[in-house]
Amino acid sequence: GQRRARDRHLEKRRDAVMPRLTPGALAGLPAAVRRPTYDLGRIQPGILHFGPGAFHRVHQAWYVDQLLQRDSRWGIAGVSLHSPGVRDALQPQDGLYALAVQDEAPSIEVIGSLRELVVATDDPAAVVRRLADSRLAVVTLTVTEKGYCLTTAGSLDQSHPDVVRDLATPDAPASVLGYIVAGLRQRRVLG
Repeated sequence: GQRRARDRHLEKRRDAVMPRLTPGALAGLPAAVRRPTYDLGRIQPGILHFGPGAFHRVHQAWYVDQLLQRDSRWGIAGVSLHSPGVRDALQPQDGLYALAVQDEAPSIEVIGSLRELVVATDDPAAVVRRLADSRLAVVTLTVTEKGYCLTTAGSLDQSHPDVVRDLATPDAPASVLGYIVAGLRQRRVLG
């Protein structure tokens, strides 16, 4: 209770000093900050990415952002299997975030390629629906090695608790592999 109230207080103070990054705030950014030139409202997820952590956001999401300048079909639906941290941080910003590039000439870019963020444990059906969506063309992952549920020899660890659950209840997946299989199964059902 007290921690949550303190966090809300700090967030309000931060927003008073530095307004939150939102689509409406883009026009007010300094001219040196690169921002999306595409219509954020027209972007549809064509990519589902498991593990939208920092590595994904500074690499793949940046590349996709460059592509969106020319082709609106490649927005990203980000899925975290367990942690709501990225969703909770970016949802109030409509998925927008700033990328600071420390190069010979440092720069700041606003990235808009993350158009949807879902936490699988909060809404597993939404993940399967997105995977089954005919507009989705690519599934990518940046998960830890234990997220692949492999044995030390590199094969599927059928004794892994998430794999055991996926095999017993395929309509209620627990692992990234279980979600992919459930999504493919639903795509087949939908034709």
